[in-house]
Amino acid sequence: MINLLPLEEKQKLSLKNKEKLIVVLGIVFIVSLVCFILVLLSIKFYILARTDYQKNILEQAEKKYQTSEFTDLNNVVQKYNVTLAQINSFYKKEIYFNQALKIITDVPTPKGLYLTYFLLNKDKNGIIQVSVSGISNNRENLLIFRKNIEEVKEIKNSYFSPESWANPKDVSFSLTFEIK
Repeated sequence: MINLLPLEEKQKLSLKNKEKLIVVLGIVFIVSLVCFILVLLSIKFYILARTDYQKNILEQAEKKYQTSEFTDLNNVVQKYNVTLAQINSFYKKEIYFNQALKIITDVPTPKGLYLTYFLLNKDKNGIIQVSVSGISNNRENLLIFRKNIEEVKEIKNSYFSPESWANPKDVSFSLTFEIK
């Protein structure tokens, strides 16, 4: 086919073709935008419906579990949880008294020396700090006891208070040491 149209007509036809193409592309864009909006709206309504359903289920569960029996049971469980936490804390800080007391009681004590007070504490490193008080009928027995304590390998850093050595008879003494 031979195109015998003048240049102006050719440009007008080309311009009309471009306008038609722009209109068609605009319509396709607007239609796809409307479809996208409709899809988003449907998703929104679906989510709203699901949340309403979940809210209803939650309200029913709350009504079911707001009875006096359930709240009483919940309070009892909370009380036991607090008690179990305290017991757990105690076990973490526990001191093996039987081993510490065995070490202390295995130290030979001379006749006339009596232990009257024990205090055992456990520090963060697991070392048991012991404070002991007692009475001795004389200073020589206290010296023998000090020598016996220093011979025990588990006992470290033994320290007698200076007041323990003040009286030659009827001595009240206090002693601190560590057990590892």
